[in-house]
Amino acid sequence: MQVRVRIGVDVGGTFTKAVAVDSATGELVARSVVPTTHTAAAGVAEGVVACVAAVASEVGSEHVELVTHSTTQAVNALLEGDVARVAVFGLGRRPDLAKVKRRTSLAGVELSPGKRLPATPVFFDVTDGLDPADVRRELQRAIEAGARTPGAAIGAVSVAEAFSPDDDRNEQIVVQIAREAGLPACASTELSGLYGLELRAVTAAVNASILPIAVRTAGFVEQGVRDAHIEAAVMVMRGDGGATDLAGFREAPVRTLYSGPAASVAGALRSGALTDGVIVEVGGTSTNIAAVRDGRPLMSYVTVASHATALRAVDVRVVGVAGGSMLRVRKRRVHAVGPRSAHIAGLPYSCFLPPEQLIGASAVLVAPRTGDDADHLVLELADGTRAALTVTCAANALGITHDGDHASSPTAAEAARTAFAAAGAFCRRDGLDVAQQMMTAASDAVCELVHTLVTAQKLRDPMVVAVGGAAGGLGRHVAARMGFACTVPPGAEIISSIGDALSMVRAERERTVSALTADVVRELSDDAENEALAAGAAPGTVEVRIEEMPERGTVRAVATGTVGLRTGALPGQTLVTAEVLAAREAPHADADVAAAGAFWLVTRSDTVAIVDRFGDPVATVKGERTSAERLTATVERLTRYRGPVTLRPTIWLISGGRIAELASGDMIAAALALHDPTDANEVLVVGRKT
Repeated sequence: MQVRVRIGVDVGGTFTKAVAVDSATGELVARSVVPTTHTAAAGVAEGVVACVAAVASEVGSEHVELVTHSTTQAVNALLEGDVARVAVFGLGRRPDLAKVKRRTSLAGVELSPGKRLPATPVFFDVTDGLDPADVRRELQRAIEAGARTPGAAIGAVSVAEAFSPDDDRNEQIVVQIAREAGLPACASTELSGLYGLELRAVTAAVNASILPIAVRTAGFVEQGVRDAHIEAAVMVMRGDGGATDLAGFREAPVRTLYSGPAASVAGALRSGALTDGVIVEVGGTSTNIAAVRDGRPLMSYVTVASHATALRAVDVRVVGVAGGSMLRVRKRRVHAVGPRSAHIAGLPYSCFLPPEQLIGASAVLVAPRTGDDADHLVLELADGTRAALTVTCAANALGITHDGDHASSPTAAEAARTAFAAAGAFCRRDGLDVAQQMMTAASDAVCELVHTLVTAQKLRDPMVVAVGGAAGGLGRHVAARMGFACTVPPGAEIISSIGDALSMVRAERERTVSALTADVVRELSDDAENEALAAGAAPGTVEVRIEEMPERGTVRAVATGTVGLRTGALPGQTLVTAEVLAAREAPHADADVAAAGAFWLVTRSDTVAIVDRFGDPVATVKGERTSAERLTATVERLTRYRGPVTLRPTIWLISGGRIAELASGDMIAAALALHDPTDANEVLVVGRKT
């Protein structure tokens, strides 16, 4: 049997890394690393293609069944202001014309400090309908006006209409006319079904602004993969941990914001079972932190500068300190660590130099780059070159790293101690004291964020999963300071690339509704499932989860599935059986395992665990299984009254591969509306997440 592989590529700030993994076992079979091509003509995409070609030549391009990459292109374009001018069409009706026009003009939308969205507003009163001829005339007028002004040429079109989630025909007319004129375009309803007009308008305009660069990138990557004689599909990691094909990337590149951090979370989750914990990805310049509860990463709405969008992504917190962060000293005392990294300063890590090269080195204060403070302590070597004192150097000097860690080497500890002896001489104290102070200063902000996430999410006995190239140093130190168990999974330095390679397809549809009905749930579920299938999910692997958010008046359908694999399995995983789950629960005499649609229910005392087909927890509920006939009585019995506050339980309705999670005042009516009395495998669970 021929080995089939999946290639994952992650674009980092310093390096672009690619891996090939066996599709059946998840085993790493090849890897490639090239410097990230920020300044190349094709941008970072050039490095992606180079990495893919190198790995494919090693494993044989005919064995590649999928290529997935995470990209920084979308977020970098916003940060650097490298975006197209957008003709922003606003559509409104009387008597709200002034209000709609104000909310869709998008004057002064900030993308990043000092960078604003270049927008040309175009407004239409559609009270009596929308005439396509008028749209063509106004679009042509905007194009001609832009052509006469340097730097004001229209590069893309977006459109948002009040209440268009109920009827998007006018938005689609504008999009079609823009595309006929040769301009990339998007409608607000293509990205969100929420009512918030300004929210949708901003989301669509930001997406449109990076459409041209996304189209160029997708074309370059697609052609490069074909030039490497790879016939497999190419996917792009999304910020929510799922993946989309190149067609989806061309249409909605904004969904790939923060795909790099999402890839690291995906890789960490694929590396082993994790119920409650914190993933700490330590790179060279920054550290990403994400919480996991009940085996799922926390999600949040993406903000661009101070503007909210209708997009959701993995909730990742970023700290500007990492393995390559440099030591800063004032008045011969440790003042700070970073944010300048050795990579950006163009200096080698002292700990990775031959120990003999550091003999006789002296410590000096410098400004690594123009504009930096001259308080960065570096080593001046006998040959006139310089080397940085980094967080990774301090970790090696103190013995925090372990043999085999990417952040260490056979001579790293000796070299680091020699380097910090020179730093200690400069600071007039023991060198290891300086190293300890550096690790404390570096870990303070990381520990604070980890504590915030653990406390806010009420994580019980959390584990720190440390990943990234410097995980063995700063990651282990953070866990030790906080008294948490820590694991550094194999391949921690390439975990993001692994996350890309083993990524799942994820599709999400969200809609504002006045009442939750069976028709609404069915339509949203079908839309999400069809989107996942269109993006490449294998039929039979798609599971749809329904979430109701009464405080927002919205319902969300989330479909997840696997790409290009045997039905129902992830690499290295097999479907779990009732016998396996029962054996796992053997120490608990009262445990009971039962099928629930495409899931399993593990009941123990007063808790019910909903487990997916791979044996991973979906939710652990303090409550009980019930039936439609007993639902009202069960909900009332599990309702708690705390003075004026009523704490109602949540209802989970499991049917096939779908889970409806209901928590609102009319949840009983909603659950009964969704209930299918002819489905003997349908299950109701009532309680609260533990």
